[in-house]
Amino acid sequence: MTRPLLAGFLLALASTTLLAQKDMGPAGQYYSPPKAVGKKFKFAPGPKEGGCKEIEFGTAPNGRTEYVREEYVIIEKEAYVKCQDITIHADKMTYNFRTHDSVAEGHVIIDQGPIRLTGDRSVFNIDSKTGTMFNATGAMAPDMYFTGEKIEKTGETTYRLTNGMLTSCDLDNPSWSFHLASADITLDDYAHMRDVSFRAHSVPLFFTPRLVWPTKRDRSQGFLMPRIMFSRTFGSRLEMSYFVPLGDSFDATPYLDLSSAGYNGGGVTVRYRPTQNVKQGDLDLYTVRDKEAGAQQWRYSYKHAQDNLPGGFRAVVDVEDFSNLDFFRRFSNDPRLHTLSQIYSSAYLTKNQPTYSLNILTDRRDIVSVASSDPTVAPERQRFEQLPSVQFRTYPNRLGNTPLYFSLESSVSHLLTTGLINGPEANYYRADAFPTLSLQLRTPPWLSIRPQISARQTYYSSSLDEESAKNPFGKVNAVDESIRRSYGQAQVDVVGPSFSKVFNRALGGFTRFKHVIEPRFRYLYTTVVTDQDRVIRFDTVDTPFLPIVRHSVEYSLTQRLIGREAGPNASPREVLSFSVSQTVSLGNEFTTTGGTQGSQVPPGTENRFTPLVASLHVNPYQSITFDASASYGNVSHQIDQTSVSANLVGTGTAADKYLSFTYFASYKQPGQTSASTSSQIRLNSGSSLLRERVRADVQFSYDAKQGKFLEQRYLIGGTASCYGIAFEYRRYLVFVPEEKSDWSYGISISLKNIGTTKLH
Repeated sequence: MTRPLLAGFLLALASTTLLAQKDMGPAGQYYSPPKAVGKKFKFAPGPKEGGCKEIEFGTAPNGRTEYVREEYVIIEKEAYVKCQDITIHADKMTYNFRTHDSVAEGHVIIDQGPIRLTGDRSVFNIDSKTGTMFNATGAMAPDMYFTGEKIEKTGETTYRLTNGMLTSCDLDNPSWSFHLASADITLDDYAHMRDVSFRAHSVPLFFTPRLVWPTKRDRSQGFLMPRIMFSRTFGSRLEMSYFVPLGDSFDATPYLDLSSAGYNGGGVTVRYRPTQNVKQGDLDLYTVRDKEAGAQQWRYSYKHAQDNLPGGFRAVVDVEDFSNLDFFRRFSNDPRLHTLSQIYSSAYLTKNQPTYSLNILTDRRDIVSVASSDPTVAPERQRFEQLPSVQFRTYPNRLGNTPLYFSLESSVSHLLTTGLINGPEANYYRADAFPTLSLQLRTPPWLSIRPQISARQTYYSSSLDEESAKNPFGKVNAVDESIRRSYGQAQVDVVGPSFSKVFNRALGGFTRFKHVIEPRFRYLYTTVVTDQDRVIRFDTVDTPFLPIVRHSVEYSLTQRLIGREAGPNASPREVLSFSVSQTVSLGNEFTTTGGTQGSQVPPGTENRFTPLVASLHVNPYQSITFDASASYGNVSHQIDQTSVSANLVGTGTAADKYLSFTYFASYKQPGQTSASTSSQIRLNSGSSLLRERVRADVQFSYDAKQGKFLEQRYLIGGTASCYGIAFEYRRYLVFVPEEKSDWSYGISISLKNIGTTKLH
């Protein structure tokens, strides 16, 4: 490490409260610092003003009390003296009636409010409430302990500590401690310490001539724990931040990054919670000098959530953006950025009532393309914006005393698309109304029949030109020609006839079971959709029920096993379910084998059936779930896709153990190349070891087809009574500008009541 970085590190360590840095992924919750981390310890409140009016003193029943010339008294054996909020206990004590001085010896204890001092000897003036304790030991909330050769109370709110030590660990053999030559302490202000060394057990790790520590009861201003990072590309980096409370509900944390390679940056984090209606208010701004590109790179995020606005509205703002996402993928250690394929920001006002909802939304979705081989060039973006969209929806409401129910989905939107591959560039308006009328028929309990009719009318101020409508897979262009798309739908949902049988047999924590066989049918008829080929595709409003067929039937058969758990307050729950489903077109052939369920159909092949999909869900205990699914293609006459997932979460004494496994695969279809197939395994697991003193976690993603790991993450560490430590190793593949393996490591150290620092 360069000398400037080392100097900055030592300067930052002369700090106040220390805070935890970024998390460690799904396993981070198990590497939490010991309790009370991040809180600031404080000295007890000062004594009551004014001198003592009444003094109480005494001894044990068999103790000795000796008055000397009515000037002082000598008391022995469990001697004590009390005045207001101060009580002094000792083996032997002398109290002067004239000067109000007390001299105590042997097992001296001074209690004042919530603070307690113990020592060998004390000289204390009861009237002024000042004095000195020798070979003293004490405690400050929360759980911070100290010792000192001498502790002097010099005023109402001031103390002086000589040759002392501070720790949150066992005083006899602390795992970590601050040793200091002297400290001047002012209540509800700061402690100014001199010649301070930090030690792990008896080994000194660093020294600073000065250290300022808050003794305020509220949040205190000061430096936060620094973070050190190493990178082959960006050099060694020191991240420092400074916390500034601006009232009870507002604070700001400016921070600065110093890089040995010249990638210096800085930013600020602002938090506010002015009222209980503001559930969240967080702003983060950051900029860094990109030395390679010769430009400033930036990122920002802002989150705000507020309830109980006028009119019963709720407001939510969640925005985020990056000047160059690929740069921050390489620059930061945030795993989220490596899997981020789109940047989404939104702000909306919403009002939800029992019968309707109103939503005023503006949002922006940037789909980020694969990064360029030139790291100085930002990846291209395809942008979709709503500026804004007013959405009104009514839930199914009964019409009078009739069995008819009415519902409505509607919206009016200003839409903008830019940067799309093959276009179009469009700035236009859309109005959509989708009313539905349903009928609830009276049927036996084992049968449900629900018919409904819907109509949709959508207005577009712009549309695709005639050439684009004929060739939707090529370059498309938008023109300022309005269109009106309309279609109607009729649908009938039938559930049943259902069959069930009850088994009064206790098994595995259940007192009895119920087996249900439930067939389902859905008939859907769609009229001719006018001008669908000229619609600019923005969201699901523009692409209804793809692939579009005139009329189809979806059918499924589901078997459920429901168990009633043992216990007085137990309720029944589903233990197992297995279903088989498929859709058949009664008119035109499907253009795909069911959208995401399969692949493209070879030309000239009739395909009226979607793949046959089988799904299994098993949940024998609250902590165990197992899911499996497979789809069988009626065209390929083979299994198209499979997936298996299992989750095991510990309970009770094993609550810190977990296992999550996922396997999914797609197989080569007729007319396809093997490049379209995939086979991946994902595993997340963690458990405590060595009698819960150590824990380990493993996370990896493995491409079984190519026989290589996409990402590996290994963590090991533990948490003791006053500290925690964790080590992380991560290895992953990067694909731009060429495929290669990269790695990173991290060390996290947490000190109780102090905070957490990380080294990457």
